[in-house]
Amino acid sequence: MLRIFYGRAGTGKSAAVMSEIKAAADRGEGGYILLVPEQYSHEAERELCAMCGDRLSLYAEVLSFTGLARRISAELGGLAQAYLDKGGRLLCMALAADGLYSRLRVYSAARRRSELQAMLLSAVDELKTACVGSEQLLEASEGCEGELADKLHDLGLVLEAYDAVVANGHADPTDRLTRLAEQIPDCSMDESSHVYVDGFTDFTAQERRVLEELMLKGVDLTVCLGCDDLKGGSEIFELSRMTARSLLAFAKEKGVDTEVQRREETDGKNAALVYYADNMFSYSSAVYPERIGNVSISTAPDMSAECEFAAAKAVELVRETGCRWRDIAVAARGFDDYRLSLESAFAHYGAPLYAARKTDLLSKPLPALIVSAYEIVDGGWESSDVLDYLRTGLAGLSQTECDELENYLFMWQLRGTVWTNGEDWRLHPDGYGAEFTDEANETLRRINGLRRRVSAPLMRFAENTKSAETAARQAEALAQLLEELELSERLSERAEALAVGGRAAAAQEYAQLWDITVSALEQCAAILGDTASDRESFGRLFTLMLSKYDVGTIPAALDRVTAGDFDRMRRRNIKHLIVLGATDARIPKTDADAGVFSADERKKLLEMDIDLGGASDSELWREFSLVYNCLTLPSESLSFCRPAFNEKGEAQRTAFVVNRARAMFGLEDKTVSLSRLRMNAEAPAVELAAHALRGGGAPEASAAEYFKLNAPERLEALRRASDLKRGSLSRDSVRALYGDKIHFSASRIDKFASCRFAYFMRFALGAKPREPAGFTAPEMGVFMHYILERVSRDASQAGGYKNISDAELRGLTDKYIAEYVHETLNDFREKSKRFEYLFRRLTKSVHQVVLDMANELRSSDFEPLSFELDFGRTENLPPLQLGAGEDSLVLTGIADRVDGWLHEGKLYLRVVDYKTGSKSFDLSDVLYGMNLQMLLYLFSLAENGRLLYGRDIVPAGVLYIPAKDVVISSNTRLGEAELAKERADRVKRSGLILDDPDVINAMEHGEKPRYIPVKFKNGAAQGSALASAERLGLLAKHIEDTLKSMAKELRRGSIAADPYYRAQQESACANCDYVEACRFSDGENGEHMRPTPHLAATKVWSILEGGGENG
Repeated sequence: MLRIFYGRAGTGKSAAVMSEIKAAADRGEGGYILLVPEQYSHEAERELCAMCGDRLSLYAEVLSFTGLARRISAELGGLAQAYLDKGGRLLCMALAADGLYSRLRVYSAARRRSELQAMLLSAVDELKTACVGSEQLLEASEGCEGELADKLHDLGLVLEAYDAVVANGHADPTDRLTRLAEQIPDCSMDESSHVYVDGFTDFTAQERRVLEELMLKGVDLTVCLGCDDLKGGSEIFELSRMTARSLLAFAKEKGVDTEVQRREETDGKNAALVYYADNMFSYSSAVYPERIGNVSISTAPDMSAECEFAAAKAVELVRETGCRWRDIAVAARGFDDYRLSLESAFAHYGAPLYAARKTDLLSKPLPALIVSAYEIVDGGWESSDVLDYLRTGLAGLSQTECDELENYLFMWQLRGTVWTNGEDWRLHPDGYGAEFTDEANETLRRINGLRRRVSAPLMRFAENTKSAETAARQAEALAQLLEELELSERLSERAEALAVGGRAAAAQEYAQLWDITVSALEQCAAILGDTASDRESFGRLFTLMLSKYDVGTIPAALDRVTAGDFDRMRRRNIKHLIVLGATDARIPKTDADAGVFSADERKKLLEMDIDLGGASDSELWREFSLVYNCLTLPSESLSFCRPAFNEKGEAQRTAFVVNRARAMFGLEDKTVSLSRLRMNAEAPAVELAAHALRGGGAPEASAAEYFKLNAPERLEALRRASDLKRGSLSRDSVRALYGDKIHFSASRIDKFASCRFAYFMRFALGAKPREPAGFTAPEMGVFMHYILERVSRDASQAGGYKNISDAELRGLTDKYIAEYVHETLNDFREKSKRFEYLFRRLTKSVHQVVLDMANELRSSDFEPLSFELDFGRTENLPPLQLGAGEDSLVLTGIADRVDGWLHEGKLYLRVVDYKTGSKSFDLSDVLYGMNLQMLLYLFSLAENGRLLYGRDIVPAGVLYIPAKDVVISSNTRLGEAELAKERADRVKRSGLILDDPDVINAMEHGEKPRYIPVKFKNGAAQGSALASAERLGLLAKHIEDTLKSMAKELRRGSIAADPYYRAQQESACANCDYVEACRFSDGENGEHMRPTPHLAATKVWSILEGGGENG
């Protein structure tokens, strides 16, 4: 007999079925089966057990169609047949594609493309579910033409070949229901058996055949369907209506008795929700006669705020209504977009949540290591792939060793043959220009050892997979890599550690990872065997195979809010439903994958009696039915929430089901207030209270008042934390961080003068950003210094630049470029072709800078005396010491070049600094304690230089020299004279020069100087770069006082954030590496920007001479 129970949602269909099963159990009658969808079987079994008690298993059972197939197969002795898992099925498809690729018209590339194999496997699933065989496809291909004919032809061959491969000792799980339909006539079920089918909207062709066979067997079959009327009604019930008609028609044709029952009672559900269910898809303008409070519409700023809304709403419902967490559900179409934010929000609000999910296996350590290994050996040892490999934690290195090797790889971006050529890496662990100390050499030796430990197994893996010609050999090569890395032991140790730490679920996950991987390898060897396979194709196939598996999770406790997509909302005992993403972009979902066949092709197939669905409005009806079934689940309240804007900042429109609720109940959208939401739970409320200490509105004040009355100690702790200043270091801390005597270099002075906190981060804590080594301005500077120093030294030995030709200069320049490439860049062995190309482009600039320097010195009496002069490490040149006692400081540093001119028994010195950037000398910087480098060197030489040079020293000046080629851009065409003038302006030096006619003439002969920053008028030198000896003395005194003041501040432990500020993009905070750690805000916590406006030289001298104020 066939019985149809139908009615709208909530009319008691399921309850009636369970009541009948309970009554039978009470009578002691057995043979009752409740058939439900797979994802609902556990929940249905719990409900039925709650109703029938422990004796349920004696008289009835809850099964899915697959469960029924297993039950009957076990009865008839069919369990000996091994069903393939997801990975095994993909391998069978790969083998099938390999055997017939030459006969395929559209999908011949599937032999080598694992992604195409996966697509064909999906098509096979769809065809088998629709009960479409290979013969039917091949016959249909002859009855049509064009691309559709070719697709049908190929799929017919693929389906036939796939089944042939599977039949070789295995079974395809997609054939379970087909096999079930074939076995039902031989099973023990008869007229005394009762099967109830519940939870379905319609049935696949396979499922329908099973139901038909049950009817023919004489089983008492009851099918529950959500439908308003079998004769006609709302289109959302069309699929169920058609299903009922089809089953009734079959029963009538086969002479099976039928009974149809319409259910109309409302199961005690809230009247407003029943009204909404009845009119959700209605075209009428019906309005509910009463005001209600259990349906609401809210608008949040974004998706994150929606998730906070859901968490706060759940907390509020439990507190206000007394319901359990399990009485609440959260649903969102496209739930994966919400999952992480929702889990985070519920954790923050202290609400237990279970969001059923299957973990992406490829994101787990073992599969990730395998994927990375193939990427490395196939992709040329790219540094990003090697880093991914190391980060799995399974590469055989400790975490500290991984970090050290990773930092080196990240800095130098090493790739390709530098991993495999056997030569030691020679690049400095600290980047370009760093000095090779004993410590650096030891670090490099250690890194080379780590590199070999990592590369050796991978190189053997590369060799083994290269020589392997079959899939079985490829699987063996991969297994050897896993064995060499001792991954079984490593994973067991990690799982044990997780279990001891109380993370049982994570421990179980690690055990699953190893079992899945080993099983996949065994299947590869068993199924593919001697099939020809190279490393690349096997790697892609195995990676795709692993992606088909997943690691499931189960809830740690039953009393939790459940969350998921609409199709996961199968529980009937939901009292409160919270719907997120209630926009027309998500409801209804319209972006379903059409698969192999387009919608037009599906219509043509339907005309040929091949029904694959998607050919009419059936998919839209199915989506509407899904929306209806989900939104009619709650018995007490329904809450909608939507984001005002999506992640792209686009405004979102409300979903039609929300518009219907708004019109039906006269509802208004409520704007979500995060402040008010956060008053629902302790942790968010603490944040509100913290904001109240610095202002805020009513919610913040209320939160603060709550903690004042109920947890005053927490509010006091917040108040103390809010009053904390950045503070200062103790004397002991200063001594521990900086040593007993303060050592200042030029770079340290600049950093301290620009911001005390930045100095603390860089030089006390040693914090610095991790950046790839690139040939940028600093590295370019090191390179230029290297060339200029060596060329100048050779020129000096030849009697100066006056005695050396331009051709000889070019030869020297080329010589030292080659030397630098060999010594520092290791002949480009560890560099990309692009790096080598960009470096070669620099050589023209280097030649021009060298020639420019030579021309300057040819017109000058000053000659280079020292290059890279190290203050503190040079014999007869002690470091400059200032102050006494604890506040004393030692100045160190390296001057790029020192030039000298011997005149009347005195040695006039100028300090030269090569600049590859755009920096120029600014006297106002010196006033503020910045850019003191060259003047420090000059005044230090004035005090201690006699020991080095054997003469009395006279400070003659400092010069910034551009160490880069001049690039001239113009909107108009420039003539030769204009170009020459423009270039002359660009090569002009900046700096400070002793205002002495003899010194000026010695620096550059003539009254039309090309290089030094001086102009002549009426025979007299003029310009802001000139300074008298007295003024230089004032400057020296100012610098000394500034440094002593810095030393005192440093000893006092100052770490204040006091960044200098000149303009928006010219301040210490612009591009600061420590912004996230600093959190500086001008005017807060007693900290302020320090204005350093540009001042004219006359103003600076006036201040130094006591005639004006600083700033």
